[in-house]
Amino acid sequence: MNDKKRLMDIINLIDYGKNVIDVGTDHGLVPLYLAKNNISSNIWATDISAPSLKKLEDQLDSKLSKIIKTKVTDGFKGIEKEDNQIAIIAGMGGNTIVEIIQSSMQFAQNLDYMILESNIASEKLRLFLYENNFDLMRDFLSFENEKYYDILQVKYGNRKEMKISDMYYGFENIENRNHLLEEKLVIDRKKNLIFRENIIKNSKNNDGLEKINERLKAIDEVYERWKLEN
Repeated sequence: MNDKKRLMDIINLIDYGKNVIDVGTDHGLVPLYLAKNNISSNIWATDISAPSLKKLEDQLDSKLSKIIKTKVTDGFKGIEKEDNQIAIIAGMGGNTIVEIIQSSMQFAQNLDYMILESNIASEKLRLFLYENNFDLMRDFLSFENEKYYDILQVKYGNRKEMKISDMYYGFENIENRNHLLEEKLVIDRKKNLIFRENIIKNSKNNDGLEKINERLKAIDEVYERWKLEN
């Protein structure tokens, strides 16, 4: 797991002794690590794809089978709520994570916390969580295989105020001046300025221009916040 930076970042957020649900587990790397390292003794590993889940099931011996239970299902459907329970939803886009939480909102609200990981549409995920009163306890970037991943630890209730820069780039990255965010902002700014120029030159209806301008505004706000803090 030493080469799986984002998965270790997720694992490091998990308290010992929690009952864990790993949604979209695929190969089951996180449940296997949690079980083998005695971090959790009660784990549900779920996936919407039976062939994907079989990759994990083939690795379960008699000891691991007592700790890791598998289920082919969509999100939290068919999983019983337990005390001291948390969930991991990783390896999918922000829109998909929103759909999973939205379809089982009461279940999600009653978890101790959720750990969410996305590398697409994270701003939509943050906005959804804010609008539904989830507190973003942690929100930071991870980097693996030339990709940036947003990792969030969230709990229902007592949401924090959110600026547009927080929505796009995560409050913790901004507050700590995360070096990964500094790198990502340079890339995002250049990319979106090119997108904007191409739309203005080539599009008759300026589709997408509002979204690009919003992201550029968020980038400018991050730079301004850093300037004020220095």
